[in-house]
Amino acid sequence: MPRIQQGSRLGAGGAEGELDTRDWYDNLFNMVKPEQLPRPPNLVATVAARLRLEIRGKHAVGEKLATEASLAERFGVSRTVLREAVATLRTEGVLETRQGSGIYVARTKDEPVFRLTRAVERERHLRSVYELRFGLEVASAGLAAIHRAEADLRALGKALAAMDRPETRPAADLRFHATIAAATGNAHYQGLVALLAKELSGLIKEANSAGTDYRRPEVEVLLAEHHRIHDAIAAGNPEAARAAMEVHLHNSAHRFSIEIRGMSSGHGAPAVKG
Repeated sequence: MPRIQQGSRLGAGGAEGELDTRDWYDNLFNMVKPEQLPRPPNLVATVAARLRLEIRGKHAVGEKLATEASLAERFGVSRTVLREAVATLRTEGVLETRQGSGIYVARTKDEPVFRLTRAVERERHLRSVYELRFGLEVASAGLAAIHRAEADLRALGKALAAMDRPETRPAADLRFHATIAAATGNAHYQGLVALLAKELSGLIKEANSAGTDYRRPEVEVLLAEHHRIHDAIAAGNPEAARAAMEVHLHNSAHRFSIEIRGMSSGHGAPAVKG
């Protein structure tokens, strides 16, 4: 830890006897040994953690950050990784992106933030994610059936069409659920569903790469589940939309060998196994 002589004060002046807060922060950060830092689970989380710490120590609210290319080069990662790290901080409310302008600091102080942490073993974490997803997405499907606009239906249709192709299916699946959240007209649903979708996508990738017990669904079953949701929303039937989403989420959890109990309305159609 850098030592500050008695009588010195932290400030931005630079005169003798003063220590610039940014210099103090840089010294502190550089003197912490890597093994003393917590080890985030992946590269995106590592970059997000470093960028979060840097923002709190060196930047003010409203300040514009360096370009994506400059940040990616400084952290030694690809622009894709950098964008995902920025997206993480945007979800936390730390950063905001302005189209055609750049990345700006939105918040620097520690405030209560909703995050999906993995403080428990994997199966319990998966169950907690699915229970939260169940509560959010079943309700969002019902709201989407009431509030959806023609543009939302067109976007859902495009996502369904893209799900027919293996190379675009994963991204289209996420886009389908994000579109339903957007169709609610409630920005809070949009933010939370996007956060859950990102977490679940990462868990599926981990399961596939680790060769765990995740069972890939048959394409016909997966598409049928999504078509039922789409058709109910298009028909403006909130009960049918909620029931179709219930079936889809139960089946999705079942592919991880997880049974969601105590959250069904009892009005959903029988689950399609696959």
